[in-house]
Amino acid sequence: MQYIWIYIKGMMMGVADLVPGVSGGTIALLVGVYERLISAIASVNGQAFKDVFSGRFKSFWKAIDGWFLLAVFAGIISSIVLLASVIKWLLASHAVVTWAFFFGLILAAALLLLWQQGKGRLIDGLFLIIGIVLCYLLSSQSGDVLPAGLLGIFLAGCIAICAMILPGLSGSLLLLLLGKYQTLLTAVEAKDFIVLLVFAGGCVVGLLSFAKLLKYLLSRFHQTMIYFLAGLMLGTLPRVWPWRASDQAVWPSQFDEPMLLWASISCAVAVVVVLVLSRLGNKG
Repeated sequence: MQYIWIYIKGMMMGVADLVPGVSGGTIALLVGVYERLISAIASVNGQAFKDVFSGRFKSFWKAIDGWFLLAVFAGIISSIVLLASVIKWLLASHAVVTWAFFFGLILAAALLLLWQQGKGRLIDGLFLIIGIVLCYLLSSQSGDVLPAGLLGIFLAGCIAICAMILPGLSGSLLLLLLGKYQTLLTAVEAKDFIVLLVFAGGCVVGLLSFAKLLKYLLSRFHQTMIYFLAGLMLGTLPRVWPWRASDQAVWPSQFDEPMLLWASISCAVAVVVVLVLSRLGNKG
């Protein structure tokens, strides 16, 4: 039963990773699996592979928290495969209301995270600001900077997976900025397994490298890192602002149909979802 619930949390992360500007890491923090996830990924090291080659599979599986990782990633993959078309339709047909939901989700999650940490130090506040500025700058860039073909897909996996495990820094958004988002969304819908496997290979390489650094930083500078992660979440808010024209944020009054009421309701629902997910996460 424990791993079924972890699988569901993985599905929630997968939904977030499908939306440009929203991070699965945000959901992982909310539902209480983030640090366990980073620790488990970082445990996939040389000793773990030595256990595999020596036939000590049980030792390997225990060392990497195998059942936990399997449940999380099965949930993420299931969500991406089953819901990619739904998310694409929502963003195309109900853009304002959908973006309002994710705007409320990110804002409430970041503020809740800061509130849970209590009063921070000056260095914490500094890293909060650094996180906001860094994520804002990254989310405002654009351009197809990766090579075409499978090499570009592999490199996109290496880069995007680092963002997918950072709350606030969206892997989907980075894929969009790198020019690979539509390619991968089409590959998911068309079940182009060659493209998906190459992307997955890039993700594995990037993930194993980055998780070790993140685990070290969280263990040594926990509160400062949490403030930094909250800053990343806040820095992405301009990117998920519900009212946009030519990919630029505008005031609702500049829309013919701003849908203020429905956007406000959607945002309020997101705040409730954050509180519920946080409470469920605290219960394990």
